Amino acid sequence: MLGVDLRTWRERRKIATKEAARAINASLSKLSRLERAESPPDVRDVRDLADLYGVDADERLRLECLAKRATEPEWVWRYADCAPSWMRRLIGLEAKASLLTTFEMKVVPGLLQTANYALHISANGLNVDLADPLVQQCAALREERQQRVFGQHEPPRSVFLLDEGILYRQVGNREIMREQMLRLRELLEQPHIAIRIVPFHGRVVSNYGSVTHLRFALQGLPPLVYIEGHDDATYHTKQEEVERHVTLLLRLSDEAAESTGDSRAMLDKAVARFRD
Repeated sequence: MLGVDLRTWRERRKIATKEAARAINASLSKLSRLERAESPPDVRDVRDLADLYGVDADERLRLECLAKRATEPEWVWRYADCAPSWMRRLIGLEAKASLLTTFEMKVVPGLLQTANYALHISANGLNVDLADPLVQQCAALREERQQRVFGQHEPPRSVFLLDEGILYRQVGNREIMREQMLRLRELLEQPHIAIRIVPFHGRVVSNYGSVTHLRFALQGLPPLVYIEGHDDATYHTKQEEVERHVTLLLRLSDEAAESTGDSRAMLDKAVARFRD
């Protein structure tokens, strides 16, 4: 947010990057990194830029507060041992989004997982016992992550597109799967959450196993798309890249995913299947 605001003010005042860089005795590349949020900001630099851009006292204070917050560790760093570095940015931004859309092909997304499902996913991924402290830390991360996103006064409007295979792929025992399917069905009743199943016969195919689109309120961050791989992730913020992936999500939603009613019926069958 700080980087976006600084760039917006510079462009609004029609100040060249060279002049702005000179004001903080920096190179053009340092100013560029500051505006793209690729390096920690110096509060003194932010003050000098605020002077150059002629912002009012309230806006100057806001920019300084953003600069100080940007150098503080995010809450997710408490879970650094179990949250890959490439995923921390997403976790830190989810709660700030106004709209969150996710397509997931393999497992229930972390924001929707029950505690038992999360424990078994973590244990399987780490190839350790359920009692391992790292597994417990992963489960605690998921719990706090869910609370920070959905426990807010105004949680983001969220759309989850789940491949039908998730309703069959067993994680843990049948009781754990039944509990998870019941949880998904309960979440369908939340006004800010939509869960829709992409069936096996869906007409749109994704080359990605996990895609997330975050959109923020006005004056917030620009939209971004997060593509998760096996052991890394890619963030797209360029408009053309964001639009390309959002088009895929829209096609999955409009052309492939079942309606909310049909998705509820599929979840009902999954609950019954794991009860038998």
